Amino acid sequence: MKSVVRLLAALVFVSAAWSAAAATEAPSPDRMAADIIVSGRTSTVTVRNVETAACGNTIPRTFSGDAVKNTPGFSWWVSKHWALKTDYPEDTARSYLVLLEMAYPHYVELFGREIPGIGEKRLAVCYASEKEGLRKAMRSDGATWDFKGGGITLENWKCAYEYPSGTLQYHQRYILLHECTHLYQLCLLGSSYTVPGWYTEGVADGLANHVYDPKARRLTVWVLDKATTRNYLDSGLAGLKQSATTAEMIHDTKGNERGLAFLLAHYLMDDPDRAQKLRIWRDEMFRQNLKDRNLSESSRVMVGLFGPWRKINEDFQAWTAGLRNTFHYAQWGWEQDGDLIWSYGYADGGLVSETDINLPPKDTPAYNPFVMDYPLCEMSPLVGPVARGTAEPTVGCLIDFTRTPGEGRAGLGLGVISGEEPAAAPKDTKPNPDAPQVKSGVRVFTVNPGRASGGGYLAILVNQEKELVIEGTPLRLERKVVSLPVALRSAIVDGGHLVGMTVRIAAAGLEITLRAGDPKAGRTEEFKHSVALTAEQRERVLSRPGAILSREGRHGVTPYFDDRRRPEPDLSVPAPPNRWRNPGDRQLAALYRAAWVLGAKTPPSLTALKEAMLQAVDKGPEAQKDALAQFQKDIATVLGDVEKSGATADAAAKAAAELKSAAK
Repeated sequence: MKSVVRLLAALVFVSAAWSAAAATEAPSPDRMAADIIVSGRTSTVTVRNVETAACGNTIPRTFSGDAVKNTPGFSWWVSKHWALKTDYPEDTARSYLVLLEMAYPHYVELFGREIPGIGEKRLAVCYASEKEGLRKAMRSDGATWDFKGGGITLENWKCAYEYPSGTLQYHQRYILLHECTHLYQLCLLGSSYTVPGWYTEGVADGLANHVYDPKARRLTVWVLDKATTRNYLDSGLAGLKQSATTAEMIHDTKGNERGLAFLLAHYLMDDPDRAQKLRIWRDEMFRQNLKDRNLSESSRVMVGLFGPWRKINEDFQAWTAGLRNTFHYAQWGWEQDGDLIWSYGYADGGLVSETDINLPPKDTPAYNPFVMDYPLCEMSPLVGPVARGTAEPTVGCLIDFTRTPGEGRAGLGLGVISGEEPAAAPKDTKPNPDAPQVKSGVRVFTVNPGRASGGGYLAILVNQEKELVIEGTPLRLERKVVSLPVALRSAIVDGGHLVGMTVRIAAAGLEITLRAGDPKAGRTEEFKHSVALTAEQRERVLSRPGAILSREGRHGVTPYFDDRRRPEPDLSVPAPPNRWRNPGDRQLAALYRAAWVLGAKTPPSLTALKEAMLQAVDKGPEAQKDALAQFQKDIATVLGDVEKSGATADAAAKAAAELKSAAK
């Protein structure tokens, strides 16, 4: 299908030497480049790029040994760390390998080490272009599995088997990143069953919950709050509301309920103190590597690190109570490229593709590092200033018609009420979106019906690049269709089929402004239209979420709802792969580990240095650098105090070794 062939095409940067290589050998891993700038949770492909090579029917050396065979119609491709067996065409095969190389440093960070032998062997992945092809590939390997969708990583084969169980490109990338998290864990430990299920699934979904920006060639992993399905923040919070679920229950019995495991993993990893303690838990569990008793041993270590389950449960509940998902995927279907969200605007039954934005205009915004926690893109000059929480709030969006010029309608919804019953889980299997569709204008447009009385929204849409459509039936507003001026319509085409929309919720009603053209050249056109609102209608628009909408076209919509996000630091500058980009992360981890080993014999100087470094983690670069300098200054004194601590010789030696290694 076309969408699959285009998948990640912007990532393909191939060395000519490997492209021309005969398909008779696999270059050794140490001869291949994987030049990635890792800056926090973000990986960017450098100019020098990531090398990939075609191997044809030559099976590369992998951790699978001889378990994974050749399959008719499939070929082998390799990068530095990965070997891919696939029936996809060349561009797609290479793009998947580049994506995996972007993710590789984050697998190492997640599990705390590289896999022994990774310099000589690769991780084996089989990604088929469709379900029957995957069955065929698995049969040739002597494996079977009744797939309902997605993928499976098999222990005896040490291979991740996958196929695209839907047309969403985000989901296809997600499947790959998720299963290869399992694969890395399996090849590192020999089994996926030596830690509880909440960890295995929670960290796989945590890392795979990503935002990809094709223009910047940039992948951000461990995203908590993003738009596309599957949205585990949305589903996890919904799951907590439906039943009284504690952290202990997720640990013991609900580890395979994906949204819940995702939340527990983020709870433990998104706080500087808990993240360090989780590393100790991880290393203890990996060291013991128990298939039996891993749940009881996990609980013992967790309580030793975090306190009794009563406290863990209370803290988890308080943390989740403070979360709110920005996006709710309400109606098929949406992709996300950075801040730009692309629609598959052909939902079944004539419905409008809809993603809700849970940022009511009336609310006063405040910076939160866990709201849309991925790199911020520059705001389009075609959209005027936006502000929430003011007397007359303003929201906006940029509408992109480039994929289906002149077709369909897209824009904003305001005053969203979706009904009291939770929405059905979005389905990722739809007809081919590239198939011919009924053109806009044939059917009368209506908004999606609410599931309760008064549901729906007020829709403000640009139709076919020539009309402004205002549909307010749920708010008892008369439908309006306003022809756009010829000058604006020409500016939309000349400006690359882009339309900026700004909506001010003024005292008397809505003031809608559309802009198009070339702002850099100073050539833009503007059009304004007003809609009167009653006090009741205005209050609904102010107090309820918004939405982005699309119908009968592949539209891009970039919403601007004054979220108070801050620009990332320079992502071209390398930084440790943790949420806080903390250069003292390794030293802080050593202090935590040393204190864990010493227990009650931990000297006050070690505790004080640990607390000082911990307090600096989320305070920014200067505080982090000062804390690291303090570590180097004080470590000799701390080592001396460890020697005199009264701990056993073995414990003192282990603690000192941790600290000396970090001081190098």
